[in-house]
Amino acid sequence: MASESKRRILDSIKFKTVDRVPITFRATEKATMKLMKYFGINNPADFIGNRKELVKRLGADIWSSGARLDKFSVFLPEYKGPAAREPYIEDDQYYYTIGVNTVKSEVSPFYGVNPPLAEIDNAEELHAGFLTSKLDFYDFSKMINRYADERISYEKIKDDQDSIISIGNLTTIFMICTFLRGTENFLIDLVANKKLAEKIIAEVSDFCLEYAERELGAFADKAQYYGTWDDVAGQDGILFSPELFKKYFVPVYKKLIEKVQKHNLIFGWHVCGSVHEFMPYMIDAGIDVFDVVQTSARNMDLETIYKLYGRNVCIHGGVDVQKVLLNKKPSEIKAEVAKIKDLWGTRGGVIIAPSHMILPETPVENILAVYGQDV
Repeated sequence: MASESKRRILDSIKFKTVDRVPITFRATEKATMKLMKYFGINNPADFIGNRKELVKRLGADIWSSGARLDKFSVFLPEYKGPAAREPYIEDDQYYYTIGVNTVKSEVSPFYGVNPPLAEIDNAEELHAGFLTSKLDFYDFSKMINRYADERISYEKIKDDQDSIISIGNLTTIFMICTFLRGTENFLIDLVANKKLAEKIIAEVSDFCLEYAERELGAFADKAQYYGTWDDVAGQDGILFSPELFKKYFVPVYKKLIEKVQKHNLIFGWHVCGSVHEFMPYMIDAGIDVFDVVQTSARNMDLETIYKLYGRNVCIHGGVDVQKVLLNKKPSEIKAEVAKIKDLWGTRGGVIIAPSHMILPETPVENILAVYGQDV
């Protein structure tokens, strides 16, 4: 049986009436540590052990991550391929397993350092199967929690009333292209070196779809949520034209979403920035959840989001971490949260959350204000 919080979230995604608007928590490690210490929680660095206590103290419904509703219930296949080369790290998103170089940073890992395909000049230099040949490195019969902690293994959480078990790894189609080729190179390729761009996209797409097929075949009956992300936009707008998005990426997403929803999983798409020109295509493709709703980006204010998408896709996010949480007074933050509740009401279709990971320098009183609390 699902807990009230879990049921509230799932009902809101399905646009069912809820007793109150659900709300989630997500933050950087340093911001989380500040909260743990503020609440006097023992062993504050043990996020896994204290995850439910922190959520309870905040008055949130669940602890989310960037692209998943439940941070601690994300599962990946066991990997048996080559390790990351120093000085790069083995990231828990598994990008290192496909040759993407990743380094640590204060907020989150920085992917795509020294892109391995940066020096390629034409499509003929890429050998067929340069990604799909790596699929046999993954053992989908052994799905493990991405934090590799026995306390949150599948056997330990499968009957947990709060957990929303998630999959959805290595299907960030555009981002994988940029991590392998370099963002600037790949964006230029889309216009000036189309044969190379098309070969990269084709191989990445084949890999993503086959990876998803195997992942779903192995674990879909145990999961409820499929979360992926693709940062195809910036603060001021999309990174390339709607025509290119429609031609190269939408068909792949349609196939991916069809695979996911065939197994009755919820499909969540996380994207930062001002993404209006792409959203109609993704809603038409069938996404269930639009995450993160970055209201500080151009024309991404709450009223516009509600008007355009409020009855078409469930929103997860809406409380801006860059400007609102960092700079506003607690009373103003509470007013921002109240605005979301007033717009959507209890009709479903929204899950309030920080628009991304709460930043380390965010004052504790501002974080508490999101959840209606005072210092």
